[in-house]
Amino acid sequence: MRGCREQTMMNTKARAKATLLDGSMGQEIINRGGKAAYGQWAVAALIDTPDMVRAIHLDYLQAGADVITTNSYGTTRTRLRHSGREREFERLLQRAGQLAQQAREAYGAPHVRIAASLPPLEASYIHTFQLSYEQTVAQFREMMHILQPYVDIFLGETFSTTFEARAFLDAAQPQTKTSWLALTLQDHGQTVLRGGESLAQALAAIRANPPDALLINCCTPDSIHAALPLLRAAGLPFGAYANGFREIPETWDAEDGVAGLSARAELSPDAYASEVARWLQGGASIVGGCCELGPAHIARLRLLLDSGRYTQMDEPIVGKGIKP
Repeated sequence: MRGCREQTMMNTKARAKATLLDGSMGQEIINRGGKAAYGQWAVAALIDTPDMVRAIHLDYLQAGADVITTNSYGTTRTRLRHSGREREFERLLQRAGQLAQQAREAYGAPHVRIAASLPPLEASYIHTFQLSYEQTVAQFREMMHILQPYVDIFLGETFSTTFEARAFLDAAQPQTKTSWLALTLQDHGQTVLRGGESLAQALAAIRANPPDALLINCCTPDSIHAALPLLRAAGLPFGAYANGFREIPETWDAEDGVAGLSARAELSPDAYASEVARWLQGGASIVGGCCELGPAHIARLRLLLDSGRYTQMDEPIVGKGIKP
């Protein structure tokens, strides 16, 4: 598989310096005054305020990100159908890719890679689906085809089940782009996917068709720390990007959206960097931020990576995991 050669290269690079992802897009749009039109802030920004999206990409570039991610988390056929805008599906995906490219060009950073955000097709954090497996693979493949001219990496992110993960990997398998898979775990030190499968079960399920890198995202930092031994044992380049929420409650309804979730004011850039230092000590080679973690957090991670000081840190500044 194409990933074998890349895995060797990334493992070599990881010993020198890890890859830094960007941070939140949707929450950053909300924090900058974006409107909840057309069902989602992120989609509305593509339609009404594309300059805001471009500016957020630029802020992450200025913060030192090695990878910026397209604002395509909300632009799936199913999600757009709910807001009556499915006919704009292809145009919005193209715009998401173009805005990331424009930001990279404006900043003069051709070395920065662009990742295509390929999200759960129906909603985040769910484990029952209306789409069949074949339909899910086909829709992921369609998104990849549209975004392919604009991106360097296909990032399947925030998957709560092996159903989504395997469908994404099957769609990515014939592609020439790098594929990164990001699973989301239950909060507060759990190594269980939000859909109920253990992380060990999930890793076994994708062993026959592995990604080029394996990530954990959109959960509390202590769940990522608990997952490190399993990630390391999988034998792939791995990493993580946590969210800044107190938790995703079991009663959370996808229709409510993440705007109503409670953010953690105490998860400052310094506090988050202390958590990320633990992951780097544990072998992570790709790190960044998810919801509620913005350019200031990424800039602090850039300082951490450039200093290399995490190699001397025996304990994080904020203690062993952050509790609500």
